[in-house]
Amino acid sequence: MITNFNYNIKFINMAFEAHQQQVSFLLGKKIYCIPRNQRKYVWNIDNWKNLLEDLDFLHDTGKFHFLGSIVLNTLSNENNDDVEYFEIVDGQQRITTIILILIVIAQIFKERGEDALFQGLLPYIQTTNINNQTSSTLHTDVHTCIMNLVLHVADKATPYNTMQMLITNCITNKKQDFEIEKCLKYYYNELKTRDTNAVASFRNALVSTNYVNIKTTGEDAYTVFEILNARGLDLESHELLKNFILRYTIPVNNIDIARQEWKDEIENRLGKHITNFFKHYVAHKYGIAGVTKNRAVYDTIKKNTSVKEVNLLFCDLKLKAKYYQQIVCENNIHDDQISETDRIFKFMQSNRSLLFRPVYLSLLHQTEMGNISEEKLVNVLKCIQYFFVCYNLISKETSNKISEGIQKYASLIENKYSNDVLKQFLQHLKNRMPTKEEFQNTFKLIGYSNHCEYYHDSKNKQRAEMALNILEQIKSKRVEVQSFTIEHILPDSQNREHAMIGNLMPLEENLNRLCKDKPLHEKFSIYERSNFSTARNVSNRYKDNEANFTISSRSNVMADELYNEINRILNAL
Repeated sequence: MITNFNYNIKFINMAFEAHQQQVSFLLGKKIYCIPRNQRKYVWNIDNWKNLLEDLDFLHDTGKFHFLGSIVLNTLSNENNDDVEYFEIVDGQQRITTIILILIVIAQIFKERGEDALFQGLLPYIQTTNINNQTSSTLHTDVHTCIMNLVLHVADKATPYNTMQMLITNCITNKKQDFEIEKCLKYYYNELKTRDTNAVASFRNALVSTNYVNIKTTGEDAYTVFEILNARGLDLESHELLKNFILRYTIPVNNIDIARQEWKDEIENRLGKHITNFFKHYVAHKYGIAGVTKNRAVYDTIKKNTSVKEVNLLFCDLKLKAKYYQQIVCENNIHDDQISETDRIFKFMQSNRSLLFRPVYLSLLHQTEMGNISEEKLVNVLKCIQYFFVCYNLISKETSNKISEGIQKYASLIENKYSNDVLKQFLQHLKNRMPTKEEFQNTFKLIGYSNHCEYYHDSKNKQRAEMALNILEQIKSKRVEVQSFTIEHILPDSQNREHAMIGNLMPLEENLNRLCKDKPLHEKFSIYERSNFSTARNVSNRYKDNEANFTISSRSNVMADELYNEINRILNAL
C-alpha cells in the first residue's frame, strides 16, 4: 500500500551548528522540503558526469568525495513523530541529484531481483514514521514527480518493472521535469552495464560522501547562506585549480610533493602573471575565446579534464608555466646573453601585448617537441612582432577584431600541428594587414615634441621610439638597437608638422646636443658621425641637396620601408 503522511511546520528561533558528516547520516529518518522560492532542478550532463567520475575515482583510491556545505533550516515537528524536518536553504541541487541516483540504483537492484540490496537502500529515499507511514525523503512543489518516483520504485508490487516504465508513468510534465528525466536516464545508462557488486560499490561511495551540515533556524539560515555565497572575494582560477589538482593527484601519498611542485613550478615561477597565464592557457589549449572570469577559466579546464587525466593536466601546466615565464620575460637573463627569441618577447612585453601569448605557448611547445626548428621559431615570432607593429601600434586597430582567430590557431598549433596549419596562421595575419595607403596615412601621424601640446605625452614618445627602433633594425640589420634620443631634423617648436615622424630621427645624446639650433647642412655633417644607419642615410641622401628634404616625403619613404619589410617577413615562410 502506497501512502504519504502530512507534516506541519513552523520556524523555531535558535542559532546554527555545523558538522562534517556523510550522506548516510543526511538521509536517515529525515524529510527535506524545497521552498517554493528556489529555482527548479538545473544540473546538466557536465555536473552529472563530474560527480560520477569523482565518485568512481575517489572510491578506487580510498578517498571520499566532498559535496561542500549544505544549509538546512530546522522546522518544528508538530506530528510528534520520530522524524526530523528541514527546509533546504542551500544544497537542493545536490540533494536532489543524490535522491535521483539512489532511485536509479534501487531500480537496478529491483530489476535484478537483489531483494536484500533493494530493501537496504529504501531508508535512504523514503522515511517511515512511528505510525509506519511512508513518505519520500525529499518534498518539492516544483518537481512532484520525485515523490511519485520514490513511492513507486519502493513498492515491490508496482507494475513499473523497468526504468523507462517508471519514468513514463511518474513523469507526466515532460517540460517541467525535463532535467529530472535526463538525470535518471544518464545514471541508469552508466550504471546498468556494471555488475551488481560494482553498483553496490558505487552506492557505498555515494552514501560515504562527505559534506558540511549547517543546521539552523529562522532567519539565521539565510544569514548563513549569505555569508557562504555572497561575502568576501571570489577565489582566483589558480586557487580553484590548485585545489582540483591536489585533490586528485596520484599517488595519494605524493600529495605533499605535488603541493611543493605547484608552489615552485607554477606560483613562484609565474608570480603576478599567474592569473593571465591560466586565461591564456585556456585559449591555447582549447581555442575558446572570451574566457576571462576566474570561475569560467576553472570550469573550462575542469570540464575538459576527467579525474583520471589530472596528472597529465598538472604536468602540462608545469611545462606551459615554464614557457610563460619566458614569454613575460621573468627569466632574469642579462642583455648580453639574451636570445633573439627572448628579444622579441621583451619587445612585446614592453609594449604590453597579451594578444599573442596563447600562440606563443603553442609555438614553444612544438619547438621543444622538435616539430619547429629554432630558426623557424624566430622567423614566425618576427612575423608576429612586425604584424603587431603594423596592425596594433601604427594602424591602431583593436585587438578584439582578431582575438578569436588568434585563439583558434593557438589551439590548432598546439593540438593539430602541421606545416599547413602554421602557414594558415601566417596567412590569417597577412589577410588582416592594412593596405599600404591605409598604413601610410596612419604612420605619418606618429609624432613627438616637447613643444607641441598635441604630441607632448609619454605614449606618443613611446610610439615614436618604437617606430624609429624598428626602422633602424631594418636599415642596420641588427636585432637590437642601442638606446637613443629623438632628434628633430627641422626645429620642432615651429609647428605641428615638425613634431611628426618624418622629422624624427634616432641619434646619440652627445651628437643630438651638437645639433641644437644648427642649420641643416651642419646637422647633416654631424649625422655622418652617428652609429645609427638611419642618421647616416639621411645625411647621404640630403647633404648635397637639402632643398629636397620635406617631412611629408621622408614620412612616405619611412612608411614604405617599414611596410615592405613587414610584408617581406610575412611572405618569407
